[in-house]
Formats: sequence, C-alpha cells, structure tokens
Amino acid sequence: MNDHQVMSLLKELKSMEEKNNLLKKSLDLFSLNKIDRDIYTWTGKNVGWARVFGGQVMAQTLIAAYKTISVDHFAHSFHSYFLRPGHMDKPIIFMVDRIRDGKSFSTRTVKALQDGEAIFSCSISFQKDEDGLEHQIPMPDVPGPETLRNEIEIREEVLKKLKLDSEDMPAFLRQKEIEMRPVEVQDYFNPKRMPPYKNTWIKPEGKIPDDQKIQQAFLLYISDMGLIAAANNSIGVNFLTKNLQNASLDHAMWFHRKVNLNDWFLYSIDSPITRNARGFSRGSIFSHNGDLVASCTQEGLIRLWPDSKDAN
Repeated sequence: MNDHQVMSLLKELKSMEEKNNLLKKSLDLFSLNKIDRDIYTWTGKNVGWARVFGGQVMAQTLIAAYKTISVDHFAHSFHSYFLRPGHMDKPIIFMVDRIRDGKSFSTRTVKALQDGEAIFSCSISFQKDEDGLEHQIPMPDVPGPETLRNEIEIREEVLKKLKLDSEDMPAFLRQKEIEMRPVEVQDYFNPKRMPPYKNTWIKPEGKIPDDQKIQQAFLLYISDMGLIAAANNSIGVNFLTKNLQNASLDHAMWFHRKVNLNDWFLYSIDSPITRNARGFSRGSIFSHNGDLVASCTQEGLIRLWPDSKDAN
C-alpha cells in the first residue's frame, strides 16, 4: 500500500468515525429525564441545527408518550402541529396526557413547552399487533441505491465544477447522521421547476438499536428531512434561494409495519399543491425489499420575501 492509499484509508476511517458520532448525538436526543408523573424534560446540546429541528421534537414527544404505555402497544398514528420556534439553549418540557387505555388501542396527547409556552403538540395512537386483511401500493420503479452516488459526493462535484471553495459553504456539505442517495438530482445553484416528486434512498451512518420505540422515533426524526424540499423543487426554489423562508407547520405519520432502519429504505415524496404560502407533501417509506413501512404528510410554510429595496 503506497502513501496515497494510506492517506485515503485514514481519511475514510476518520470520516466514518465522525459519522458514527453524529448518529450517536442524534440518538442521544431521545434521552429524556422524568421530573414528575407523565412529565419529562430534555436539556441536551445542539447537534448542529440553529433552532430545534422539527424531527427532534417529534421524536422526543413519541419517546415521552411511550414512557406512559405499559402494555405491548406500538405507535401506529402520529398527528402534530409546530406552534412556535424552539430554542436549543433552553430545556424542553414534555407533558403527556393519558387520553385512553383500551385492550387494542391506547391514545396519548403530548405538549412540548419552553418558557411556559407550547412550541409543539401532538396526538398519538398506539395499537396491539393484530392480524387482518392486507394490501399495499407497489414501491416506485427507481434505480437501487447501489447504482447511485451519495448527496455529499454530488455536492462536492458541483462545487468543484463551479470552482467554489467548500470551506466557504460548510452548511452545503454538512455531514448528516444518515447517508442519502437521491434519484432525482436538482441544480442547486440555478434551480428550475421540477416534477413534483422526490425519491431518495436513505441509510443511517451506523447501527440503530433494535428497540422498536427507538426505530420509530428515528424514522420520525428523519421524516422531517425532504418533505418541504419536494414542494420547493416543484416551484423552482431550494434552501439556497435568497429570501426563501421555509418552516414545518404540521406533520402526520402512520406506521404500517415494524420498522428496521439498519438497511437502505426508499423515501418517496410527492407534492400535490403549493398555494397560499403553503406547500403540501406526502411521503411513502419503503423497505429495501419493497414493503411499505410508513406514510407521512406535511404542510410547510413557503414564503419568498422581496429584497428590501424592492419592497419600498
């Protein structure tokens, strides 16, 4: 092995270690402390987001609700609203209300609060496993992950072609706790209207514990990545567009099967409409072998503000 190969190997090992650390930090977000009956708190640290990431508070409310479920029921339906921006430097209090406990179903509502004000609320239904009639839609016919490049490699190539310094755009190349391999690749710096759908293969950068509660929480966490992007793509804007304001307004998820995120899964998103400063998106999450594992929907705020000189 020559010096160049050794350096490449060391660089790859360092990158793997950094990615594993990112995954660990994300999973650590799910650790809540009990402060009273059905009341929990999180006082962790920022993992890179300027504000509390929507996926974070969704996952945390699910974990808080699970702490009040004593029977073998698993979440099947999650409906939520983002009410106020959350601050990473302040604790979040989670208050769980036990709405109903039945033989087949249990229901919880959860409020997340900062400074005494609700920043997020949700209703979650849990169900005991039950046999029944089945059907599902087929997985979209798209190239497999083995044939695609990961998103970071694509972005690095774009910067190289445009002769832009990657050190000037750290957010553009920000490593994530997941590897993403997009099927449809957009023009990041000159976005144009694209068909209103987005397919991405995703796999965690490390192993997710087999605990179904953690698996569901992590799926909720990452499901907030990409839904608004599908609506943005359909109108020719993206996260680099000047004066663009995006924010999640609500989010719903339905878990159809037990979740196993330790393999590639396909996140297939479409956006039926963008109107009245809101984009609506739907997501289907398929296992590598084509099983429909979960479905989700979201409305997101999409505002394109004029330049201050044009607004006068």
